Amino acid sequence: MSGNIGFQGAAPGAFQMDLSYDLNYLSTLKNGAEIYPDENRERITQSFLLKAGYSITNMLAVDALFSYVSQTRNITFQEVVNSVHTRGIGDAVVITKLILSSLSETGTEIQLGAGPKIPLGKSDMKDSRGITLNADLQPGSGSWDLITWGFFMRQLNIRPTTTVSARIVGRINGSNREYLGTQTYRFGNSFQVYGGIGDQLLLGNQVFSASVSVRYRNARADEINGVMLDNTGGQWVNIIPALGWSIGENSLIQLAPEIPVLSRVNGIQLTPTFRLQAGIYHTFGRKKQVKSKIYQL
Repeated sequence: MSGNIGFQGAAPGAFQMDLSYDLNYLSTLKNGAEIYPDENRERITQSFLLKAGYSITNMLAVDALFSYVSQTRNITFQEVVNSVHTRGIGDAVVITKLILSSLSETGTEIQLGAGPKIPLGKSDMKDSRGITLNADLQPGSGSWDLITWGFFMRQLNIRPTTTVSARIVGRINGSNREYLGTQTYRFGNSFQVYGGIGDQLLLGNQVFSASVSVRYRNARADEINGVMLDNTGGQWVNIIPALGWSIGENSLIQLAPEIPVLSRVNGIQLTPTFRLQAGIYHTFGRKKQVKSKIYQL
């Protein structure tokens, strides 16, 4: 979820909003970097994300992310499917950002931000037998975490509609001290690095934005009662081609599939097979006068 936080800078008093749907389908079972030929397990995570941002001044802004999460886990054994489904309000993230350089003024944007991940979601849901579900099936983590965020974007001089960008998101996790009633659970710290290039295209009288980026994610193993938990944590590399369609001066429809390229997990884990995010972006209030219209995907 934390990888979705953060907007490009806007004029003071401007309010930005993004409403999106995120589908994460996991059916690839791996041991380290090796794929197991197992078609008996699958997991589907659907998230509805509301992202909002307000620009206080040219140099200061606040962004927030709220979520609703639905998860389904299916395990097939001897043609019998065991299915577990959970849904509910997820956790939220709020960050305060310092905008050190603005794209509209210098052609380069640099932002730094940090803030808490707030445990709004439930972390003690039970299955049909009354047994508390594992932490990875809960809508919330039950812990307060620290999110750090950095963003860089640069317009190319030879083609101002083209931008290169980089983003890094770190997550330092706290502990859920009420896990299964009496235990302590801590998700492993993680960081993500994004790098990409995007451009703006005019087809007829319609404006489109196209981009491609690479995401690297590194997560340490989870801990239970201070002991590292097997089969958690790892490294992933994905490619994200994205397309945006401008439906007005202040609105954009976005579609971004995410394709796994490389991964190495700790132990044996079910890893993402495919991911897709679709949403609509809108900005209210004042707009900056920019050299060219640049839409961030």
